[in-house]
Order: sequence, then structure tokens, then C-alpha cells
Amino acid sequence: MYQVLYRKWRPKTFADVVGQPHVTETLKNELISGRIAHAYLFTGSRGTGKTTCAKIFAKAVNCLHPNDGNPCGECEICRGIEDESIMDVTEMDAASNRKIEDIRDLLEEIRYTPAQAKYRVFIVDEVHMLTTEAFNALLKTLEEPPSYVIFILATTEPHKLPATILSRCQRFDFHRVTPQAICDRLKYIAQQEGGDIDDEAGLMIARLADGGMRDALSILDQAMGKSRQVNALTVCETVGMAGAGYINEMAGDIAKRDSAALMRLINELYANSKDMIRLCDELIGYFRSIMILCTVKDSDGLIVASEAELTELKQAAAQFTSAKAIEILNLLQSSYEKMARGVNKRVEMETVLIRICGIPDNGTPAAQPSQQQTQPARPQQPDQSAVINSLLSRIESLERTVRSGLVQGRPNAQTVPIFGSTSEPGSKASSDKSGASVNVRELSDTAKTYGEWNRVIEALQEINQAAYSVLANSRAFINGKYLLIETGNFGRDMLRNSQVKDAIRNIVRQVSGIDCRLGPYTPSGAVQYVSTEQNYQSNDAPLAAAEKIIQRAQQAGIEVEEN
Repeated sequence: MYQVLYRKWRPKTFADVVGQPHVTETLKNELISGRIAHAYLFTGSRGTGKTTCAKIFAKAVNCLHPNDGNPCGECEICRGIEDESIMDVTEMDAASNRKIEDIRDLLEEIRYTPAQAKYRVFIVDEVHMLTTEAFNALLKTLEEPPSYVIFILATTEPHKLPATILSRCQRFDFHRVTPQAICDRLKYIAQQEGGDIDDEAGLMIARLADGGMRDALSILDQAMGKSRQVNALTVCETVGMAGAGYINEMAGDIAKRDSAALMRLINELYANSKDMIRLCDELIGYFRSIMILCTVKDSDGLIVASEAELTELKQAAAQFTSAKAIEILNLLQSSYEKMARGVNKRVEMETVLIRICGIPDNGTPAAQPSQQQTQPARPQQPDQSAVINSLLSRIESLERTVRSGLVQGRPNAQTVPIFGSTSEPGSKASSDKSGASVNVRELSDTAKTYGEWNRVIEALQEINQAAYSVLANSRAFINGKYLLIETGNFGRDMLRNSQVKDAIRNIVRQVSGIDCRLGPYTPSGAVQYVSTEQNYQSNDAPLAAAEKIIQRAQQAGIEVEEN
């Protein structure tokens, strides 16, 4: 029967373990010096070598002819442990044997001395799955086991273990294997198996494996089943990825805000049975790289990519600002979570791309991260899709205002710079609680996009559902201690509620560590409607505003039907 690569190439000695020298060297030194502990805890993400090192250690500590801390692999003890014919090494899966009865059975076995080996070694995998009662039953024996017993506990979630268990073990943290180390190991194994894999494909698999050697070998095994010569295209076809070509094209369409082209690409990928969750994950990885290139001057080691891929990423990064890349990442990650919860994946992917195309440019894209703009510049000629989105939003707000009768003036609907202040309505300048003069338009003109606003809104949903419903589609900008919120009249009314204000400020303080004041986002040139009697001069103002919107639409070449 064919043996899969991750089992066939499982390391037999500490020297074969990839990417964990801090663990293997320490264990070898302990074995050489005879300073063997009674309990070990191996932690780390999946596929990094925890169980592998535990088995090597079990063989080495019982080996009849150890070699520099490594098992010889040829004596009867090593061969017996390898083929599981020696019962003195026991491996237990705590995920399926997690109850107190299972631990009692284990403790019953501990009473018996080794039959063939020097030590009885108990390897407990996924130990964090044990119940509280099972941990309590294990506790005393773990602290003072018989002299011939060694415990090796392995887990991916050490924070779930009781402190009493942690304090009784020697802990070793396994790191994620570096992408280059994974790539080198894959190339070696592929050659030994009569195949070949290029650097680009190796790094692509390393990214997908996220530091896990076992996952990387599984992908390589599947790819080599398709072709003995593994390249990037082979990997993409194997795992169902869109690939760099599609992702680069989508990024270019996003930069141009060409939502129609994006919809055609999604349709093509969907017809080719590409997974939308995987596509979203690819875009997240891509725009993470864009964000880093826009933010960090020296990005060596932060981005896993070949030289050719890195060159393309740097060219693409010149079309984005770090603020826009962060907004795109926030939207993509929110959609990724929604798709994982079971919503229609294609519709969600199309929706988020349209929303991304509607993100305004709040700064001039810089080719080098060090050349940061102190004042964001607005685009001189927004494309037609942006104009349409802006006009539709304003018309919808205007229709809601007319239908709800807000044109006749409500004393609580005043437009003021700082929510909750008592300044004169409609004034350009106000004073905050400290008495300092505040000009909301100057603040808005120099404000930057607040990248954590989506997290604030999500947290608000759990506290105040009504406020969340009104502010769900709002945006926020930050300028010093002022958080400026872009929303409609209903949203501004909601933000005058002291409970809503306090809730938002508390969430912002928890998320960003900022003790902020709230205000409306009102940049220079923005149309501002004041609905108080003393400032509202004519009942025809909404109609005049509508005529201006229609004129702008016609100038942009958009057909408008008047009813």
C-alpha cells in the first residue's frame, strides 16, 4: 500500500526535525547528560513536530545504543517502538479519551513496571481536551510519578491547561517552520521521490501550510499526484486557488474601481469551481502584503514571495495608500467570517468587492512608505461608479428626510460640530468641554480614516442593537483626540444620545486606547442640512438640493428620470 509523504518522511532522529533547533538541541543535551525530567509539555501550532519529537524522545531514552542523544534506529527497542510492538510506549489521544474514566485506566497502567524498555513513556496528544475532573485525577501522579515513568503532553492550545498542570512540566514551545525551510525540505523530498518543485511553488505551499510541515507535505503529495514537475499552476489547480494572475488582475480593477470587471472575474472563477472562501483568503494575503509595503520601508522577511512576485507587489502598492489597504482588509476579513458562517459565498464575495470599489481615496498613493502625506488629498476626477454611489446615497437620505417631515424643523436635530455640545447650531466653530475652539471642517479636512471602525460597530451591536442598525453603514475618521463620524441625519440624532456616545467612546478606548471626543465628519465643500427653525429658511431647500444633484448627475453623463 502507498504510504503518504508526511508519514514516509516523518523524522527518525532529532537531526531530521526541521525548524525546531531550540527544542531538539535541548532534548539531546538532557539525554546525553542524563538530566531527564518526569514530565514534558510540547506546545505549538499543528504540523510543527510535537508528536514526532515525542516519539523520537521515547526511542532515544530507551535506546540500547544511543548516538549523541539520538536513537540508533536499529536496536530491538527502537524497532519495537517504531512498529508499535513494544507496549512500554503508549500514545493516547485526549480528544477521544478525555473523561476521568480514561485517565483512571491510564493511571492503572502506570502501576506496572516496563516489560522490555527502561522507561514507560506516556504520550498524551491534544491534552487540552481533558475534562477538569480528568486533569484533577492526573495531577498528583504527574507531580510524583514512579521513577520509571515519563509523561509527554502535547497541545496546540496551552492556555486551556490548568496552571497546576503547567507548573509540573518542562515546557517546549514549537515555532512555525519558516517558509524558506519548508520550501527547501519540499524540494529535497520531491527530488527523492523522482519529481521536482520550483521555488515559487514551494513558497506558495509554505504560505498555504502556515508554518506546518505536515500540511505542506500533504499538499506536495497531492500536487505530485497531478504532475511530477510541480510549479505554481500545479499548486493552484490542486488546492483550488485563483492564482497570482487573477489576484493581480483583481487588484488592478480594485485600484481603478472597475466593479463591472470584477463581477466578470468572479463569474469566471465561479464557473471554474474556485472556492470563494479561498479566493477571499488569497485577497486578504495579497492586501496584507500591500499594507506592509505601504507602511514599512524595509519589508524583508515580512512578506513570503519570490523575487518576481515581490516586484509585482511593489508596483501594485504604488496604487494604494496604507489607509485604503487597511479598509480593504477590514472588509475582506468581515466577509470571510460571514462566508464561514454559511451565507451565500458568491453573493458575499461580489458584495464586498462592490463595497471596496466605493472606498474613497483618502490620500495620494506613495511609491515609498517613507514619503507619508501629512494632509490627505481628494481625487480630482472620481470615476462614474463613485459618482453614482455618492448621488444615490444623498438622494436616499434626502427622500427619507422629506418623507419623515424633518424639513419642518426639530429642535433636537441641530447640526453641531461636537455631538452633545451646547454651541449655537449651524456654527462653523464650537468649543469642546475644555473651552478650546474647535473647527469641525478643519478637523475633517485633515482627518484620516479610522481603520478600527468596523470592530467598534461590531462591538456596538452587542451593546445597543438600535444604535448598530442606524450606524452600521457609517464611516469614521480620526484627528487627534476627535473621532469624526460620517452618517446621515438619523445617525447624528442617535449620536446625541449620551448612552450611545459613552458606549462608542468606551469601545474605542478598548480597541485603540484612545480617549476621544465624537463629532460629525464635515469636510469643506460638503452639503450640510440644518433642520432647526432658526436656521431653516425655506421649505423648498430639499427640492433645490435635489435639482443640484440632478445637474451633477447629468454633467457626469448619468441618465436621470424625474417623477
